[in-house]
Amino acid sequence: MNIYRLLKVYTRCKNLRLKAMGLLCLHLLHIRYTSLYLDPVLGCNIRCKMCYFSDEQIRREMHGSFSMDDIRAIAKSLFPYLLKLQLGCGAEPTIYPHLKDIVVLGKQYGVKYISMTTNGNLLTETRLRELVSSGLDEITISLHGMTKNTYESLMQGANFDKFKRLIAAIKAVKQDFPKFKVRCNYTINEDNVDDLKYFDTLIGTTADIVQMRPIQKIGESAYNNFSMKGVIEKYDDCLLHVVDYCNKNGIVCLYPTLENILALTDGNDGMQTNNTNQLVNMIPHFYLSPNPEWKEKIDPYKENFYDYCRKTKRIKQMLKYIFTSKDNTKADVTKSLNYNIK
Repeated sequence: MNIYRLLKVYTRCKNLRLKAMGLLCLHLLHIRYTSLYLDPVLGCNIRCKMCYFSDEQIRREMHGSFSMDDIRAIAKSLFPYLLKLQLGCGAEPTIYPHLKDIVVLGKQYGVKYISMTTNGNLLTETRLRELVSSGLDEITISLHGMTKNTYESLMQGANFDKFKRLIAAIKAVKQDFPKFKVRCNYTINEDNVDDLKYFDTLIGTTADIVQMRPIQKIGESAYNNFSMKGVIEKYDDCLLHVVDYCNKNGIVCLYPTLENILALTDGNDGMQTNNTNQLVNMIPHFYLSPNPEWKEKIDPYKENFYDYCRKTKRIKQMLKYIFTSKDNTKADVTKSLNYNIK
């Protein structure tokens, strides 16, 4: 299925009340609309400067791993209701030894789209082929530089030569699995924005989807330059260079407008406080990780997805918004960022 076509339609609808009505209909009809963001293990093999794993205290506090019994219970409880399964959200999934088993379970329970986000440094062509042949639909490569110096400086512990070998492996795998999708996520700051000029030579048409997102402070990290001045100055030469390349080569491109980036520098928090916007945009997403209290959210040994929805009064939340909240039909320019999709 084309998950990005659905995303494009969803984001083009600016009537938030209409979105909520659509989600309610899908929910009542038991039609899949939920994406599960699953971190099977809390840990990472590298220390990206822009990530909270670069903070020693966070590394000590964030730990845990789902057992295969947990994974099988989660699969039985949630997978039959998922439109998309996202492996890796706040940690590195490739350090989990049973990754293939999760993909197999996802397909057994009919999950339409399975994606994995990774820095890729632990992936070999053999392991990638195994995952794709088991049902992995998409790999999302997270990177912060397209030259050796920038890449290894911002992603400490990562190896640029390994990354280039991964790109070669992906090309080989795509020859045998042409429907397999490759996405690149690039977090932009003043120190790596110039590297975007090398996107077409390093990655090029190997990518099917590209997302560029400005750095934002989401926790303590070694990197502390959150200025957007240099990014704004180079928006046309660097960001739009990638956008134009993607347009010419049929690559889906998700990128912030200049207005979105300016909102990051305006001195106010700009965050949406409207409950409707939060509801409509957050309800399709469900996050689960092996933190010590994870069963307080949902106990998959006792509950399924619709038990969770009843516990959290999801239908009541949707109805309350649809019939009592003020309609807000314009797309706000905020720090939460509304990405253009081309």
